Amino acid sequence: MLYAKALEKYFRHLQNVQDASPYTLRNYRKSLDVFGEILGSKTHVSGITLDEIEQFQDFVFEKKNKKGENLSAKTKNIYLIPVRSFLKYCIKRELDKNILAPEKVEILKTKPSDVSGLTPEELQRLRVFKIGKNTFINARDRATVEMFFSTGLRVSELVALDKENVNLGMKEFSIIGKGKKVRTVFLTENCVKILKSYLELRKDNFRPFFINARIRKDEFENYGESRRISKTAIEVMISKRGRLCGITKPVTPHKIRHTFATTLLRNGADIRSVQEMLGHSNIATTQIYTHVVNADLKKVHEKFLE
Repeated sequence: MLYAKALEKYFRHLQNVQDASPYTLRNYRKSLDVFGEILGSKTHVSGITLDEIEQFQDFVFEKKNKKGENLSAKTKNIYLIPVRSFLKYCIKRELDKNILAPEKVEILKTKPSDVSGLTPEELQRLRVFKIGKNTFINARDRATVEMFFSTGLRVSELVALDKENVNLGMKEFSIIGKGKKVRTVFLTENCVKILKSYLELRKDNFRPFFINARIRKDEFENYGESRRISKTAIEVMISKRGRLCGITKPVTPHKIRHTFATTLLRNGADIRSVQEMLGHSNIATTQIYTHVVNADLKKVHEKFLE
């Protein structure tokens, strides 16, 4: 089967069977289109050779980021994993004979992620800090930080929230997270108070829970969808807020998610409960946070024992 034909089948499988996210589809398409350019339009799946895999790897290893630097191992894998996954699919569906083994596409080892989060002092500074004199923006940004810390939401999950989704009276609500997995998240009393203060400043009937401050001509169309705050806007706001309040390390929405997880574990939460609250499919993903907690225990041990 021609590579292009197999690719069509693979992307239908990703979209219809695996229900892949738009982000995954975009990254896989980008990688596999580059690989297709190396192969040529008339290449069959069975004609993919180790030489072409190595050409593709050379492209990935030589590629630079916007700063002119080599890509990180994690970013290189974003290119390599789709090719391996495509070959696995072709073998499983028997789209051709003598298909190259997926293991020939070697995935790079990556450094463990820093999941230490913020210290209690850094978190408190981030929560109460104000930028400028715009009351609405300060209330919204403070509500955003508090929502991240209270729920452990991913930034994409927070952006997608609608007002009707969030039950402030029950202090909990359900979301559809990564992999279309439904989970319940919970709000603290403090978070509910701050969210109410933010919503009281809203004079609109827009659907999005978090909106930007820019007035648009079409903002009343489609329930104010054009006013929904973007993922980039939130990331920039969190980063700027962290920098201005004196936190020296990079501050991101995911850093607050790390803080949520480590705070729960440090205060005695069991790993299974934290897994559920974070929406991790595999508990091994959650267990990376236990290394941070274990490091704390080691410091206590060293302090009190000689």
